[in-house]
Amino acid sequence: MRKRKFATGTECDSLLGSALEKKMPLTITKKCIDNNWQVYKSHVLLVQERRLVISMPNPHDGVCPMEPAPNQEIAVTFKKGYNKCLFVSRIISQSQLEVEGENGERELVPVLIIYKPEQIEKIQRRAYDRTNVPSGEDVTVSFWSVSRPQERFQGFMLNLSAGGLAVSMPIGQATPAWESDQQCELQFVALPGQEPIIAHARYRHTTHTEQDAQPFLGFQFIGLELSEQGRNTLRRIGRVTTVYDRRNYSSQHSRR
Repeated sequence: MRKRKFATGTECDSLLGSALEKKMPLTITKKCIDNNWQVYKSHVLLVQERRLVISMPNPHDGVCPMEPAPNQEIAVTFKKGYNKCLFVSRIISQSQLEVEGENGERELVPVLIIYKPEQIEKIQRRAYDRTNVPSGEDVTVSFWSVSRPQERFQGFMLNLSAGGLAVSMPIGQATPAWESDQQCELQFVALPGQEPIIAHARYRHTTHTEQDAQPFLGFQFIGLELSEQGRNTLRRIGRVTTVYDRRNYSSQHSRR
Protein backbone atom coordinates (compact mmCIF):
# COMPACT_ATOMS: atom_id res chain seq x y z
CA MET A 1 0.00 0.00 0.00
CA ARG A 2 2.28 2.75 -1.24
CA LYS A 3 0.22 5.48 -2.92
CA ARG A 4 -3.43 5.78 -2.01
CA LYS A 5 -5.78 4.97 -4.88
CA PHE A 6 -9.30 6.31 -5.12
CA ALA A 7 -12.14 5.70 -7.53
CA THR A 8 -14.17 8.84 -8.23
CA GLY A 9 -16.84 9.91 -10.71
CA THR A 10 -17.80 7.28 -13.26
CA GLU A 11 -15.33 4.74 -11.84
CA CYS A 12 -16.94 5.06 -8.41
CA ASP A 13 -20.39 4.62 -9.99
CA SER A 14 -19.11 1.60 -11.92
CA LEU A 15 -17.86 -0.10 -8.73
CA LEU A 16 -21.19 0.45 -6.99
CA GLY A 17 -23.08 -0.74 -10.06
CA SER A 18 -20.97 -3.89 -10.14
CA ALA A 19 -21.61 -4.48 -6.44
CA LEU A 20 -25.34 -4.22 -7.17
CA GLU A 21 -25.34 -6.40 -10.27
CA LYS A 22 -23.23 -9.18 -8.75
CA LYS A 23 -24.76 -8.93 -5.27
CA MET A 24 -21.31 -8.58 -3.74
CA PRO A 25 -21.25 -9.07 0.04
CA LEU A 26 -20.70 -5.84 1.95
CA THR A 27 -18.99 -5.71 5.33
CA ILE A 28 -20.42 -2.98 7.55
CA THR A 29 -18.47 -1.79 10.60
CA LYS A 30 -19.78 0.60 13.24
CA LYS A 31 -18.64 1.80 16.63
CA CYS A 32 -20.90 1.15 19.61
CA ILE A 33 -21.57 3.39 22.60
CA ASP A 34 -19.27 1.24 24.77
CA ASN A 35 -16.39 1.88 22.30
CA ASN A 36 -16.51 -1.69 21.05
CA TRP A 37 -16.88 -2.40 17.35
CA GLN A 38 -19.46 -4.51 15.60
CA VAL A 39 -19.36 -6.07 12.14
CA TYR A 40 -22.36 -6.84 9.95
CA LYS A 41 -23.06 -8.24 6.49
CA SER A 42 -25.20 -6.63 3.80
CA HIS A 43 -25.46 -6.08 0.04
CA VAL A 44 -26.51 -3.29 -2.33
CA LEU A 45 -30.15 -3.28 -3.43
CA LEU A 46 -30.43 0.07 -5.19
CA VAL A 47 -28.04 2.76 -6.43
CA GLN A 48 -29.53 6.24 -6.65
CA GLU A 49 -28.07 9.63 -7.52
CA ARG A 50 -27.03 10.52 -3.98
CA ARG A 51 -28.10 7.51 -1.94
CA LEU A 52 -27.52 3.79 -1.62
CA VAL A 53 -30.16 1.36 -0.47
CA ILE A 54 -28.63 -1.69 1.19
CA SER A 55 -30.19 -4.71 2.86
CA MET A 56 -30.60 -4.36 6.61
CA PRO A 57 -27.18 -5.42 7.95
CA ASN A 58 -27.24 -8.86 9.54
CA PRO A 59 -25.24 -9.68 12.67
CA HIS A 60 -21.90 -11.34 11.98
CA ASP A 61 -20.52 -14.05 14.27
CA GLY A 62 -23.36 -13.83 16.74
CA VAL A 63 -23.18 -10.12 17.54
CA CYS A 64 -26.32 -8.28 18.57
CA PRO A 65 -28.70 -6.94 15.89
CA MET A 66 -27.84 -3.56 14.48
CA GLU A 67 -29.68 -0.55 15.88
CA PRO A 68 -29.31 2.04 13.11
CA ALA A 69 -29.63 5.72 13.93
CA PRO A 70 -29.81 8.69 11.55
CA ASN A 71 -26.41 10.27 10.85
CA GLN A 72 -24.59 7.29 12.36
CA GLU A 73 -21.22 6.75 10.68
CA ILE A 74 -20.40 3.36 9.18
CA ALA A 75 -17.52 1.91 7.18
CA VAL A 76 -18.38 -0.20 4.14
CA THR A 77 -16.00 -2.61 2.39
CA PHE A 78 -16.35 -5.09 -0.46
CA LYS A 79 -14.00 -7.06 -2.70
CA LYS A 80 -13.59 -6.28 -6.38
CA GLY A 81 -10.93 -7.98 -8.46
CA TYR A 82 -7.49 -7.48 -6.92
CA ASN A 83 -8.74 -4.72 -4.61
CA LYS A 84 -10.62 -4.29 -1.40
CA CYS A 85 -12.92 -1.29 -1.82
CA LEU A 86 -13.57 0.98 1.16
CA PHE A 87 -15.71 4.01 1.87
CA VAL A 88 -17.22 5.72 4.89
CA SER A 89 -20.84 6.82 4.88
CA ARG A 90 -23.65 7.91 7.18
CA ILE A 91 -27.08 6.45 7.72
CA ILE A 92 -30.02 8.48 6.41
CA SER A 93 -32.91 6.30 7.53
CA GLN A 94 -34.47 2.87 7.73
CA SER A 95 -37.15 1.86 5.27
CA GLN A 96 -38.65 -1.03 3.33
CA LEU A 97 -38.15 -2.01 -0.28
CA GLU A 98 -40.24 -4.26 -2.50
CA VAL A 99 -38.10 -6.98 -4.04
CA GLU A 100 -38.66 -10.27 -5.83
CA GLY A 101 -38.59 -13.17 -3.39
CA GLU A 102 -37.19 -16.66 -3.96
CA ASN A 103 -40.60 -17.92 -5.08
CA GLY A 104 -40.97 -15.10 -7.60
CA GLU A 105 -43.51 -13.14 -5.57
CA ARG A 106 -42.95 -9.53 -4.55
CA GLU A 107 -42.22 -8.93 -0.88
CA LEU A 108 -41.18 -6.06 1.39
CA VAL A 109 -37.78 -6.29 3.06
CA PRO A 110 -36.20 -3.96 5.64
CA VAL A 111 -33.43 -1.78 4.22
CA LEU A 112 -30.99 0.89 5.24
CA ILE A 113 -30.61 4.09 3.24
CA ILE A 114 -27.12 5.60 3.36
CA TYR A 115 -25.31 8.41 1.56
CA LYS A 116 -23.67 7.43 -1.70
CA PRO A 117 -19.89 7.94 -1.51
CA GLU A 118 -18.14 10.49 -3.72
CA GLN A 119 -15.01 8.36 -3.69
CA ILE A 120 -14.00 4.79 -2.89
CA GLU A 121 -10.51 3.89 -1.72
CA LYS A 122 -8.97 0.83 -3.37
CA ILE A 123 -6.56 -1.25 -1.29
CA GLN A 124 -4.69 -4.14 -2.87
CA ARG A 125 -6.05 -7.40 -1.54
CA ARG A 126 -2.57 -8.89 -1.30
CA ALA A 127 -2.05 -6.58 1.70
CA TYR A 128 -4.52 -8.89 3.47
CA ASP A 129 -2.39 -11.98 2.81
CA ARG A 130 -0.56 -13.09 5.96
CA THR A 131 3.20 -12.45 5.81
CA ASN A 132 5.51 -14.28 8.21
CA VAL A 133 7.81 -12.29 10.46
CA PRO A 134 11.34 -12.75 9.04
CA SER A 135 13.41 -15.45 10.71
CA GLY A 136 15.50 -14.20 13.60
CA GLU A 137 13.39 -11.09 14.19
CA ASP A 138 11.40 -11.03 17.42
CA VAL A 139 8.41 -8.70 17.43
CA THR A 140 6.80 -8.53 20.86
CA VAL A 141 3.03 -8.06 20.93
CA SER A 142 1.25 -6.80 24.04
CA PHE A 143 -2.48 -7.37 24.19
CA TRP A 144 -5.33 -6.97 26.63
CA SER A 145 -9.10 -7.17 26.82
CA VAL A 146 -10.92 -3.83 26.51
CA SER A 147 -12.99 -4.84 29.53
CA ARG A 148 -9.92 -5.65 31.68
CA PRO A 149 -7.06 -3.45 30.45
CA GLN A 150 -5.10 -4.00 33.66
CA GLU A 151 -4.61 -7.70 32.78
CA ARG A 152 -1.98 -7.72 30.03
CA PHE A 153 -0.36 -10.52 28.05
CA GLN A 154 2.69 -10.73 25.81
CA GLY A 155 3.78 -12.99 23.00
CA PHE A 156 5.74 -12.92 19.74
CA MET A 157 4.26 -12.09 16.36
CA LEU A 158 4.21 -14.98 13.90
CA ASN A 159 2.64 -13.25 10.92
CA LEU A 160 0.92 -10.01 9.97
CA SER A 161 -1.50 -8.63 7.41
CA ALA A 162 -3.92 -5.75 7.07
CA GLY A 163 -6.56 -8.19 8.30
CA GLY A 164 -4.91 -9.35 11.52
CA LEU A 165 -2.01 -11.24 13.04
CA ALA A 166 -1.02 -14.39 14.93
CA VAL A 167 0.89 -14.46 18.22
CA SER A 168 2.89 -17.33 19.69
CA MET A 169 2.93 -17.65 23.47
CA PRO A 170 5.95 -19.01 25.32
CA ILE A 171 5.30 -22.47 26.75
CA GLY A 172 4.28 -22.24 30.38
CA GLN A 173 3.13 -18.64 30.16
CA ALA A 174 -0.48 -17.93 31.06
CA THR A 175 -2.80 -17.43 28.10
CA PRO A 176 -6.09 -15.53 28.26
CA ALA A 177 -9.22 -17.59 28.88
CA TRP A 178 -11.25 -15.62 26.38
CA GLU A 179 -14.22 -16.62 24.31
CA SER A 180 -14.07 -16.13 20.55
CA ASP A 181 -14.76 -12.54 19.44
CA GLN A 182 -13.48 -11.02 22.68
CA GLN A 183 -12.56 -7.45 21.79
CA CYS A 184 -9.08 -6.35 22.74
CA GLU A 185 -6.25 -3.94 22.03
CA LEU A 186 -2.90 -4.88 20.49
CA GLN A 187 0.37 -2.96 20.63
CA PHE A 188 3.62 -3.78 18.83
CA VAL A 189 6.65 -2.20 17.18
CA ALA A 190 6.77 -3.90 13.78
CA LEU A 191 10.12 -2.46 12.67
CA PRO A 192 12.98 -1.10 14.81
CA GLY A 193 12.85 2.65 15.32
CA GLN A 194 9.16 2.97 14.43
CA GLU A 195 6.37 4.26 16.62
CA PRO A 196 4.24 1.50 18.17
CA ILE A 197 1.19 0.37 16.26
CA ILE A 198 -1.92 0.20 18.42
CA ALA A 199 -5.02 -1.45 16.97
CA HIS A 200 -8.39 -2.71 18.09
CA ALA A 201 -8.93 -6.40 17.33
CA ARG A 202 -11.08 -9.43 17.95
CA TYR A 203 -9.59 -12.55 19.45
CA ARG A 204 -10.53 -15.40 17.12
CA HIS A 205 -9.03 -18.65 18.41
CA THR A 206 -6.15 -20.47 20.09
CA THR A 207 -4.41 -23.42 18.46
CA HIS A 208 -1.45 -25.57 19.50
CA THR A 209 1.41 -27.24 17.69
CA GLU A 210 1.36 -31.02 17.78
CA GLN A 211 5.02 -31.26 18.80
CA ASP A 212 5.27 -29.05 21.88
CA ALA A 213 1.73 -27.83 22.53
CA GLN A 214 2.86 -24.22 22.13
CA PRO A 215 -0.24 -22.02 21.91
CA PHE A 216 -0.84 -19.68 18.97
CA LEU A 217 -3.46 -16.94 19.21
CA GLY A 218 -5.21 -15.47 16.19
CA PHE A 219 -6.50 -11.88 16.08
CA GLN A 220 -8.56 -9.97 13.52
CA PHE A 221 -8.22 -6.19 13.25
CA ILE A 222 -11.51 -4.37 13.52
CA GLY A 223 -12.62 -0.75 13.14
CA LEU A 224 -9.51 0.51 11.32
CA GLU A 225 -11.53 1.46 8.23
CA LEU A 226 -13.77 3.94 10.03
CA SER A 227 -11.28 6.68 10.95
CA GLU A 228 -8.45 8.43 9.12
CA GLN A 229 -6.09 7.38 11.91
CA GLY A 230 -7.19 3.77 11.48
CA ARG A 231 -6.73 3.93 7.71
CA ASN A 232 -3.25 5.33 8.27
CA THR A 233 -2.59 2.31 10.49
CA LEU A 234 -3.75 0.02 7.67
CA ARG A 235 -1.28 1.69 5.32
CA ARG A 236 1.52 1.38 7.89
CA ILE A 237 0.80 -2.32 8.25
CA GLY A 238 0.82 -2.68 4.47
CA ARG A 239 4.27 -1.10 4.28
CA VAL A 240 5.53 -3.40 7.06
CA THR A 241 4.33 -6.53 5.25
CA THR A 242 6.14 -5.33 2.12
CA VAL A 243 9.36 -5.07 4.13
CA TYR A 244 8.77 -8.52 5.64
CA ASP A 245 8.19 -9.97 2.17
CA ARG A 246 11.47 -8.55 0.90
CA ARG A 247 13.44 -9.83 3.89
CA ASN A 248 11.87 -13.28 3.63
CA TYR A 249 12.70 -13.37 -0.09
CA SER A 250 16.31 -12.30 0.53
CA SER A 251 16.70 -14.85 3.33
CA GLN A 252 15.37 -17.71 1.19
CA HIS A 253 17.67 -16.91 -1.72
CA SER A 254 20.76 -16.36 0.45
CA ARG A 255 20.46 -19.95 1.69
CA ARG A 256 20.51 -21.40 -1.82
